[in-house]
Amino acid sequence: MTTSLRPPVLMLHGMCCTGDVWKQFRTFFEARGARVYTPTLRPEQRIRARPPRELRTLGFEHYVQDVIEISAEIEREHAQQPVVIGHSMGGLLAQVLAERGKVQAAVFISPSPPAGVRTFAAHAWWATMAVGRALGAVPSAILPARATTNSIVFNRVPLDEREAAFVGMVHESGRAFLDLGRFAIDEKQVRVPVLTVAAGQDRLVPASLVRRTAQKYATVGGELLEYAGHGHWLYAEPGWEKPATEIYDWLAARTAAAGSA
Repeated sequence: MTTSLRPPVLMLHGMCCTGDVWKQFRTFFEARGARVYTPTLRPEQRIRARPPRELRTLGFEHYVQDVIEISAEIEREHAQQPVVIGHSMGGLLAQVLAERGKVQAAVFISPSPPAGVRTFAAHAWWATMAVGRALGAVPSAILPARATTNSIVFNRVPLDEREAAFVGMVHESGRAFLDLGRFAIDEKQVRVPVLTVAAGQDRLVPASLVRRTAQKYATVGGELLEYAGHGHWLYAEPGWEKPATEIYDWLAARTAAAGSA
């Protein structure tokens, strides 16, 4: 018998995305009785149309402060800390919440790796970005190109579903994007259960890199799940129900165990 997930659930989106990307996971979790929150970070600046000038000043640290405040609001409402599921950039934000003791448990799906977690390809990528930053070649506002998104992000999404996913994307801060490569996490400060989720067909945050993140948290009891047939858009690809079920069950079991302890 599956244990019920009692704490509220905070789901954090990635770059150029909104909270709407979680609609399948949200419906799935709510059908099992969970209270779910899927906020969109900085919705006034992160828009699809021409973004305001304020977007270029947003750094990753601004998102960190936002999610800390959101987590605190949820805790006040429910008299208990939430659990968090973060995807891509949201996966790094979820790592921050775990490190700072703001959640009961955390799941990182294809997470942006913290500073120091690199494969050779990732190291080369961020070195190139550092040069681009120095030369002012990285745009202050980023909106993915359709062809690039289809190839790298939506490669496991059915063709007839890609357009809706693409038009749901919004501009992102170039400054926040560059900050990702330099943001460090001290895993020794993580004292809650953590689960890292890799997707074998992910072309944006490859499974080989996600495993490196998982290895970082394995030193403090972190666990790893890998889904060979999924890509970066795991939460809305065919077969998303399997990872949703296993993530739900993992969270329910770990928080129930913590409550018993």
